[in-house]
Amino acid sequence: MNLIDSTDRFLGQWTGTKELYFTGPPEPDNVSDSELEVRLVAKDNFLSFAYTWAFKEARHEGFLLVGSGNTEGIATAAWVDSFHMSGKIMHCVGEVDEQGRVNVMGSYEAPPGPDWGWRIELSSDDIRLEIVMHNISPDGEAVLAVRASFVRPRLDAEAI
Repeated sequence: MNLIDSTDRFLGQWTGTKELYFTGPPEPDNVSDSELEVRLVAKDNFLSFAYTWAFKEARHEGFLLVGSGNTEGIATAAWVDSFHMSGKIMHCVGEVDEQGRVNVMGSYEAPPGPDWGWRIELSSDDIRLEIVMHNISPDGEAVLAVRASFVRPRLDAEAI
C-alpha cells in the first residue's frame, strides 16, 4: 500500500498518553499526557506527526516526517525529539503494509560501542492512533522503549 492512500486515518488532532520505558516492560518509567497533530505537508506528499509530552515536569516535543515516494510499500522518515535525539536527525527506512501501518528503522550512535537500532511503528484505525518505538541492541534484541496511544478529542456539543 502507498502511505498517501491511507492518510485519512492519521490526519487531525489527537490526545493521549506517552509511556517511556528505560528497561522495557512491564511497567513504564514515565507516563505523561501527550498531544499529537498529524498533517499533510509539502503539497500533500508527506505526513508530519508533531507531538508533545513531559518527563519529570519538563515539556518535550517530537516531530516525525514520513513519506512513501509514491512507491508501493516503501516508507522513509526523519525523526527528532527534544529528549531522545540530542539535536540529531534520525533517518529511517521501512515499509507501509497492506493495512496502512508504517514500520521504519533507523540507528543511533552509542560510543564506545556499535550503533543501536530504533524501530518506529505507526498505526491508526480512525478512532485510535498508536506510535510504538523499540530500541534494538547491536545483537538484534528489540525492547519496547516508547508507546504513545492517542484518541481523537471529543467535541463539546455546546461548542458547536
